[in-house]
Amino acid sequence: METPTQQAVQQAGRSLPRRRSRYLDVLRATAIVRVFVHHSLWIGWLTFLFPSMWVMFALAGCLTAASLERGGPVRTLRSRLRRLLPPLWVFAAVAVPLMIARGWLADQESPLRWSDLLYWVLPLANPPASAWGGPFVLALWYLRAYLWFVLLSPALWWAYRRWPLATLVAPILTALILDSPLVNLPTDKITDVVWATALYGTCWILGFARHTGRLDRIPLAVCAVAAVLVCGAGILWGVLRLNGGWPLQNVAADALWGTGYALILMRLRPSMAWLDRVPLLERIVAFVNARAMTIYIWHLPALFAAGTILLLAGVDLATPRGLAATFGLGLAATAVTTAVIGWVEDLAARRRPRLLPGQPATPASSPA
Repeated sequence: METPTQQAVQQAGRSLPRRRSRYLDVLRATAIVRVFVHHSLWIGWLTFLFPSMWVMFALAGCLTAASLERGGPVRTLRSRLRRLLPPLWVFAAVAVPLMIARGWLADQESPLRWSDLLYWVLPLANPPASAWGGPFVLALWYLRAYLWFVLLSPALWWAYRRWPLATLVAPILTALILDSPLVNLPTDKITDVVWATALYGTCWILGFARHTGRLDRIPLAVCAVAAVLVCGAGILWGVLRLNGGWPLQNVAADALWGTGYALILMRLRPSMAWLDRVPLLERIVAFVNARAMTIYIWHLPALFAAGTILLLAGVDLATPRGLAATFGLGLAATAVTTAVIGWVEDLAARRRPRLLPGQPATPASSPA
């Protein structure tokens, strides 16, 4: 039970303007850029050098915790869904008619089931696609996983505030159990949700821990050692489970590696004052953050379109020249698409629509 003083402090906090963390903005921008570079150049080791998805879930958990503390469960669910769904709906308004025009109704390999189109409205499961339209949906699993984390967050927040350590480690331990010979889950929509929650859940809770300051109570050296141990456990698990090959090809091993990475990144609180000396980079970071959802969901179709154009022009996409051309043309296509459609994110966030946003974060670090 909160005391009147605690309630007054919380209410006062809700009335204060929110300040962005430049460090978290840089992490998010780096994660988005890394995803684009990997999908355009297919540099496999980038996923291990910077495990973007685990970092993105940790960042999202941090922001969700701030929303829960500030506005409570109902307001948080409403605001998170408002930011997630409109960009997806605009994407669906282009992707679904285009796939139908390209023969989805007669597609034998990936037939259209009209009821499944509801997942393009509310992605409780992965939105469907035709065989031709695969690039439209390859990245949308993240939206499905994010939606479920948002829906589960009020319960996770309640559990975290009572049993922080147990809530933190439960998801990754569940992932290890699911990956062991003890469990053999069927391949279906429910399993997708269970797996994603287990693989990325600890990173989501690490976001909670950063927001509440619990991570700050751990000395940085101790946290670094713990991160190295978790990453090392990932390599060991992969070796034991794969019996050869690259260890981090195993999903649970990959999850341990990404979780260790997210642990140390969520613990750090570096000064970002150096950004003041690089205003162009600061504006790029601000732009990517303001358009993160649009860039993420549109970059693969843009790269697919770029590759198709280059193939028609006789360019071999497997050569360094072809990869560079795909990167350049895909980047241009993504930038144009983001400029044309990205204002939807402004409306979803209740901001004034802008063609080219880029207002940097306040220099002061936020409590997140």
